[in-house]
Amino acid sequence: MTSSFFEPSMNVLLFLMVKKFVYLEVLLILAGVKAFLRTGAARYLSFIVIGICVAGIAAHFIVPYFQIYQQPWAGIAQFLIRTWDGMFTLLLASFVFLNTMSQTHGRVMVIDGVHIILIIGLLGLWVSTL
Repeated sequence: MTSSFFEPSMNVLLFLMVKKFVYLEVLLILAGVKAFLRTGAARYLSFIVIGICVAGIAAHFIVPYFQIYQQPWAGIAQFLIRTWDGMFTLLLASFVFLNTMSQTHGRVMVIDGVHIILIIGLLGLWVSTL
């Protein structure tokens, strides 16, 4: 089977799908569960991750759906979508969520394990598309 210039590879398609439709949504669920289970700084950091995830999801879906590109905060949404090919928001949310593991009583092994697998998968897909 020959490959055409205009046919993207499966790695590129999978990376775009994970980046736009999977990563922030799964991280939002993980942060919500950790915020429910833990107290203190781990809970507050989880709420920050929830805010970042909601902002990223809104930037990807709400701004284009309602076509509100002329609003003042639409520039922030475009910054979140375009910086580092859209990876800025994903990596920022993951970095803050990784900090919950170092907090006192902040570690939940299943949630942190799923998050580490999610990060490794995303970064592996990102590197494979370069």
